[in-house]
Amino acid sequence: MRKLTAFLRRFRVFLVFLILQILALSTYFSIMSYPRTRFFNSSSSIVARMLTWERNVTKYLYLDQENVRLQEVNAELERLLPSNYIPIDTNVSIINDTVRKLTFERIPATVINSSHAFTNNYFTINAGTEKGVERKMGVISNEGVVGIVYDVSKHYAVVKSILTEDINISAIISNSNAYGLIKYSGEDPRNVNLTGISNDIKIEDGIGVVTRGSGGYFPQGIPIGTVEKLEPIEGKPMWDITVKLAQDMRSLRYVYVVKNLLQYEIDELENNIQELKN
Repeated sequence: MRKLTAFLRRFRVFLVFLILQILALSTYFSIMSYPRTRFFNSSSSIVARMLTWERNVTKYLYLDQENVRLQEVNAELERLLPSNYIPIDTNVSIINDTVRKLTFERIPATVINSSHAFTNNYFTINAGTEKGVERKMGVISNEGVVGIVYDVSKHYAVVKSILTEDINISAIISNSNAYGLIKYSGEDPRNVNLTGISNDIKIEDGIGVVTRGSGGYFPQGIPIGTVEKLEPIEGKPMWDITVKLAQDMRSLRYVYVVKNLLQYEIDELENNIQELKN
């Protein structure tokens, strides 16, 4: 009690001034309409700004969840693309929707670990056998091809990145039937090389490079990148083609595992060929 009395005596002048100031301001704002309006408008602006910040933080916290939901929607929409179904020759077949058979499905996943600074790069996704992922399935993003599943467990899978020197993805140049293999030199994670293209084939800078569809890893026509540079290889009738990747592998986040529902047929036929060679 003595301490409180001593405190009031010491700061009595300041406390009296503070009380009088509060009374004066209250009277001023209650009587004068313009200052009162300005005061409440200012306070409303501050509250609105705080609410906006809160909303932005909330949106950021739920952004990952929303992206996963959008992935699932995209996978369902892309399931309806004609390239995912067995094509029907209208010259010999009657068009009937019940005849169309789904060939490819897409399984959404998120990249949880990745590398891009090595000659052979891999990344890990949060989808495994429980979701239907298997070895040797292709992996794409919304932008294009990103790799092939290398190993898989119940809940996760390790993917061999397109930034790997022995990835061997068959690719075709959009405006021609010329095809070759995608290779990675380990120099620049933004670019890969397209090998096996004869230099008597006319190729323009900026032309698209897409999947050929061989091996059953990917549907035909999935983007890989665009031709950024080409030079003739000295002593060989081949082009040295640099392809700028459609997907920047340094910022890869959301992907789809491509499941070929008829892969067993391809494997069975190709195994028969191997047996004949032996």
